[in-house]
Amino acid sequence: MKIIALVCALFVFSFASDVSATASLDVKSCAYSEQNKILAVYDAKNLLKILNQKDLKPISKFDVKTDEITSLAFDGANLYAGFAGGEIAKFSDDFSSFAGMLNLSNLSLDAQITHLHVANGKIYAVAGKDAFISYDVASKKLTRANLNGAYRIATCKILNGAALITSWDRSVFSVNLSTMKAKNLGKLKSVALSAAEINSGVIFGLASGEIASLKFDADGNFTNENLASKQPSAANLTAEANLTQTSDKENASVNLTAVKNAQNRADLNLTNGTTNANLTDAEIQIYKISNSRVKSLLVVEDKVYIGLGNGEILRSDAEFKQIEKIGKNSDAVIKIFNDEDSVITVSINGEIQIYKKKS
Repeated sequence: MKIIALVCALFVFSFASDVSATASLDVKSCAYSEQNKILAVYDAKNLLKILNQKDLKPISKFDVKTDEITSLAFDGANLYAGFAGGEIAKFSDDFSSFAGMLNLSNLSLDAQITHLHVANGKIYAVAGKDAFISYDVASKKLTRANLNGAYRIATCKILNGAALITSWDRSVFSVNLSTMKAKNLGKLKSVALSAAEINSGVIFGLASGEIASLKFDADGNFTNENLASKQPSAANLTAEANLTQTSDKENASVNLTAVKNAQNRADLNLTNGTTNANLTDAEIQIYKISNSRVKSLLVVEDKVYIGLGNGEILRSDAEFKQIEKIGKNSDAVIKIFNDEDSVITVSINGEIQIYKKKS
């Protein structure tokens, strides 16, 4: 019995994180700056906390009273926030205040900034349910691409020259960042909950516990010339909706409504025979990872870090042939950030764990 207890203790210790912060309040949004080694976390009480990566202790707190933050993004050491009312703002260096840079509230009745990316003097954002925005800070030029047919955006990944965007109805869109023209590429087999760039393509973490891998050309564009015409069944759509809803506390009411509406729209399209074609095996590869939802993805060189809905953190090679568990959080892992020799994991319940990378 002593030997068994010792083995169990060693097993638990092997997955213990180096630094951790216990669960507190549900996380609405978070972002990490590798340059300054600080983590920004916005919680359910509308408090923005800036944490030191070394010990996860707060170095600044900001009580957001004007509007709800719906997305956060770092560009180097600069922190940006997207708000429910459609505003995008930049925080001061000490995070004690922020100044508005762009207000998109006139685009539609629902203009909340659900996804935000800032780099190279450009701001990219998803506003409302189907608008992708590009804003040049220097010239103050604003351009917009409409994602026709989308019902709420699930993921948005900015690649080299293109944005890859998925919707709650499983649709995949590409937006050429030069022309701002959007293209509907087809549908995934399940709702994408996360995305990451890898090699010459992108991977999506699916609600079904799988990873979908797509390739794109040198210009960052996909083609849909070979999309299949097979229509998804209503039974599959119902199963997918149930899987996405199960024990997901992240924006539970919003996601539940989004999934139900997406299912209703898809069922209507099935009746009318107008559902978008599924992506074919020639264009996409599917890898079974877990029975739990793939909530977050991080690619570092030739390794893929995977955060699951059950709190597990996995590490895999780029071909998903060798997958191992490197840690376990107490709730769904909604973000994984890279930091030199460690990965930082954030769970929906506010728990933060830092795990050393392994060879």
